[in-house]
Amino acid sequence: MKKDLLKEVKLLSKRETSRALARMQREQEKSQKDLEARAKPIYELTHEELFEVESVVQESYEHIVSPMSEWRAGSSSDGYTAGYSTLTRLTVKPIDSRIPITSIEFKGPTSVKAGDAIHAVISRHETHEGDRNFDDYTPRNILYTDREYRPNEEAIEIKILSAVFKKVVRTERSVNYNEFKKE
Repeated sequence: MKKDLLKEVKLLSKRETSRALARMQREQEKSQKDLEARAKPIYELTHEELFEVESVVQESYEHIVSPMSEWRAGSSSDGYTAGYSTLTRLTVKPIDSRIPITSIEFKGPTSVKAGDAIHAVISRHETHEGDRNFDDYTPRNILYTDREYRPNEEAIEIKILSAVFKKVVRTERSVNYNEFKKE
């Protein structure tokens, strides 16, 4: 009697586990379809906003490489200068008070100065990566969805406006600008 009851519990447990797994798979598929329905090409998720620049800090970073062929165990290896990169941080005040952005990073040099009015093109996206298939060589399925602005954002393009006529006098693009263009 006890053995029969134990078999019945194990059977019930297998059925419940199977149902739970099936339900989880359906929910995951539904969630994936919802994500795919909301997904957009990354270039459709860029937005241009108007700001007054309050301060600018521009920093340059040196890149040093050390070829693997020159690595020495137990001692230091020679490094070679491989160039520089520049990161510009702007403290800004949005003209539209509903926008919560107070700081903008720009990957590259810019001639923006405090007091300038600028249009900043910002990619407002969330990245969703799918699971790897069978190997690390198969690219993941990457989807992009819209999101709300954050206090700190990254600009991919800055348009500096003239003080008098508010027309664009200079356009500057970040080093990763092409990643957001329509191909």
